[in-house]
Amino acid sequence: MELQRQDSTSFVVRSKTLKLIFLGTITFFLLSAQADAPDRSFVMPMADFAKPIVLTSKQVDRQSFHSNSFVPSRLVIPSIDVDASIEAVGKDDVGRMDTPADVNRVGWYQYGAKAGATGNVVLSGHLDDLNGPAIFSNLGQLPIGEVVTLQRKNQVATYEVVSVIQYRLEQVPLASIFAATQAKRIQLITCAGPYDEKLGYRDRIVVTAHLIETK
Repeated sequence: MELQRQDSTSFVVRSKTLKLIFLGTITFFLLSAQADAPDRSFVMPMADFAKPIVLTSKQVDRQSFHSNSFVPSRLVIPSIDVDASIEAVGKDDVGRMDTPADVNRVGWYQYGAKAGATGNVVLSGHLDDLNGPAIFSNLGQLPIGEVVTLQRKNQVATYEVVSVIQYRLEQVPLASIFAATQAKRIQLITCAGPYDEKLGYRDRIVVTAHLIETK
């Protein structure tokens, strides 16, 4: 009987010791959190536009989970008579999205998403040149609901236009156009507005269309 009482007393002592260690640990973490906390309440910083997140080709491949995604080779927009070949473009000398040398071709930003994939499929084209209108001369006239297709051989990704907006150059929402996103959409870009010989075109037209079908 005496042996049983000793075992019972030992168990109670161990239980109390464990509880004290547990409470001490919790108190330590709470005090640490209070010590690290700022003196004033947190305020979310605000900014107009973040810098674009440029993804590498490998990152794009990892993010292109859609089984029907592909590198586009042709852009077709019936309502503005666009049926143009697409070439992959990167960045120019100052880090901006480059444009194709041929004014009748469309540039696909190779660091963005592929056709049909999750993300922004960014395409740019010229408004005009010294000889007259170029491939995107009528981009600003696209009606909402118009169908836009990206093609490669027997693969087709179909998009529906949801917005056509003209921005001043300094107000173009670069983050929305180039950053990673869970949406499946294309962004078509061209110049607009008055032209200055030194500064170029004042504005940009940005057309956004959402994916509705791939095959």
